[in-house]
Amino acid sequence: MVRVKHRYLLIDILYPEPSSWPSIAPKNAPPHTQSQLRIHSPTSDALTPSLLAKMVREEVAEIFGDWGVGRLGGVGAGGVSVKYLSPATSTAIIRCPRASFRLVWTALTFMSRVPEFGDRGRARRADVTLTRPCVFRVIRVSGTIRKAEEEAIRRARKEIIRLRGAEEIGVLEGLVGGLEGSSAVMEGVMEDEEDADMVSDGED
Repeated sequence: MVRVKHRYLLIDILYPEPSSWPSIAPKNAPPHTQSQLRIHSPTSDALTPSLLAKMVREEVAEIFGDWGVGRLGGVGAGGVSVKYLSPATSTAIIRCPRASFRLVWTALTFMSRVPEFGDRGRARRADVTLTRPCVFRVIRVSGTIRKAEEEAIRRARKEIIRLRGAEEIGVLEGLVGGLEGSSAVMEGVMEDEEDADMVSDGED
């Protein structure tokens, strides 16, 4: 018996256009942090795993026709499925056949709309309109879902650390007069440490 092999695509949904940003901006955050949080803003609950899988299949059919749909395993075979979708972090993991993961990647590149924010009941309707502009970015392709999950966790931690660092720089900007002042302070600290090392070497 032959085991069917799959690929798992870890994707981010980004919102680079200002028209797709939420109206409420984060308070007490530097401008760089605000724009970063808006680009990585949450996705509407109307985007469900089944709707995302349907969008991918329809895009493959539009680009590659019946041949592409057949490569995915047919219309009702479930060749493309969404194993994880987090509207809060705009992250998803899509499973597809190993031989056709490039078709799914191409379809994601051409997809540019998701549902707008709305009530939860809207997600149950069949006529969900895709009006919010976005970009689907494939971050990693892996042979196991575990590796895709580990990469998602690693990137989330890295993003949190980067945003916290930007917030700390924003606080320093008000205290020591901007990035130039803080860099000058850091240079002075480094020189003091070098002088202290030279003194300690002389004592030995």
